[in-house]
Amino acid sequence: MRILVFEYITGGGMLGETIPRSLAREGELMLTALLGDLSELPEVRTVTLRDGRLPVSDRAFSGTEWIFLDRKDDLERRLDNEIECCDAVWPIAPETGGVLERICRRVEAAGKTLLASSGDGVSLAASKFATVKRLEKNGVPAIPTFALDASTSLEFPLVVKPDDGVGCEGARIVETGDEWEAWAAEVDAPTRYVAQPLVEGEPLSLSVLFCHGKARLLSCNRQRIVRSRGGFSLRGCEVGAIRTGLAAYQALADRLAEAMPELWGYVGVDVLRCEQGLKVLEVNPRLTTSYAGLRQSLGVNPAALVLESWRSGTLPEVRPLAGKAIEIHLESWDDG
Repeated sequence: MRILVFEYITGGGMLGETIPRSLAREGELMLTALLGDLSELPEVRTVTLRDGRLPVSDRAFSGTEWIFLDRKDDLERRLDNEIECCDAVWPIAPETGGVLERICRRVEAAGKTLLASSGDGVSLAASKFATVKRLEKNGVPAIPTFALDASTSLEFPLVVKPDDGVGCEGARIVETGDEWEAWAAEVDAPTRYVAQPLVEGEPLSLSVLFCHGKARLLSCNRQRIVRSRGGFSLRGCEVGAIRTGLAAYQALADRLAEAMPELWGYVGVDVLRCEQGLKVLEVNPRLTTSYAGLRQSLGVNPAALVLESWRSGTLPEVRPLAGKAIEIHLESWDDG
């Protein structure tokens, strides 16, 4: 089985632009973790596109072919060629600007196996507003999320963030009307943003496998998020940090799967544990940073689980062998 693994940031998606160190390193973290997992499966061969400005990882991945790109106008042609030549595609890309959705739809249009959520699923999850509306409609607890338009009634403090932003990207804490006016004057299109109340709680993430309206919780992770420059910054995560009370997190994943049956494969779910209980912040229909520590935490190959789910059409049983917390540090990745 030949699988195209396409990580957008390191795979040529930013050719012609300066790649922020933080994005390159985080993309590299997810890419090398996935290639490492796939290289251990004897029936799998992988190919991956590579920004020619970046060195190849020191790690050896058996059965991996690297295709180097030097010009942005080469990317579309090579991507189409490799999609055509492969049996399946595993994309790792941001939802921002519809990037991940477009890749998924190209794979679907080519009639190839997509080892991720469908284009429709990505389209839904990419919008924080649409996601929360779907969850609220189905009774899934979520942080209230409002579109910003002339009719929006604001109560401070609140958080504004791009509707299709990734992680902490573009988020701003707004505590007063004056701060709101200043923020609105800074941004080009406030209607591209959503507002959420500033809720105190512990930021967590769930690593979950989804398949046809069903969910299997793989790990519950602690996120180290700090306030930075009027917004938030992710400084790291502890994969598998939460070891007790996992039934509540599985139950939340079950309800999420029923509400969003378009989700498939590995999905990261950002959750806030607050006084009112667990609340969903957003859904990431792709690999997340936590994936890099998942194999070591579980003692099970998560890529093998995804392929097993694809082959069988059902969720595999997961019996963790290691069950330990794995720290991933991101502090040194900030661009200065």
